[in-house]
Amino acid sequence: MRAELRLALAFAGLVTVTACELVTNDVAIERIPQAIATPSWRGDIAPILNETCASSGSCHFGPAAQQGLNLETDSSWANVVNQLSTCCGMLVIPGDSANSFLTRVMSTDPAVRGGYPYRMPLTEIPMPEPIVQTIKNWIAQGAPNN
Repeated sequence: MRAELRLALAFAGLVTVTACELVTNDVAIERIPQAIATPSWRGDIAPILNETCASSGSCHFGPAAQQGLNLETDSSWANVVNQLSTCCGMLVIPGDSANSFLTRVMSTDPAVRGGYPYRMPLTEIPMPEPIVQTIKNWIAQGAPNN
C-alpha cells in the first residue's frame, strides 16, 4: 500500500509540475529582503502568495487551481486560514506556524514537510528565508485578516 501511495503522489507531482511551468519567485525575492516582525495579510502576505503562487500560469490561479486552492481571489485569506489541505493537515493554523502546512511545505527539509514530496513554490530557488519567517510571524500572531 505504501508503494501505491508513493506512486500516486509521484503522478500527482508530475501533473502539478507540468501545470505550473511559469512559477517564479523572482518578484517575491525583492519584496521582503528582511523578515517583517508584524506583517499584515493585505500588505505583506497576500502579495507574496499572489506573486509566487497565484500569478497567471502558476499553480494556484484561476478555476483550475491545483488542489482547488485559488490564491488570486479576494477570498484567498478564507481559502487558507483554518482550512484543510488536500493531503497534509491545516493550511494555516492561527498561532501555530510549526504545524501549518503553508510554512512546512516551503521547507527544503523533507522531514519538516511531513512526507510531502515537493517543496513549494515549485521554483528553482526556494522561497527566501526572510519571506518564510515573515509568513511564520504572521501565523504566530494569529494569522489576522488585516
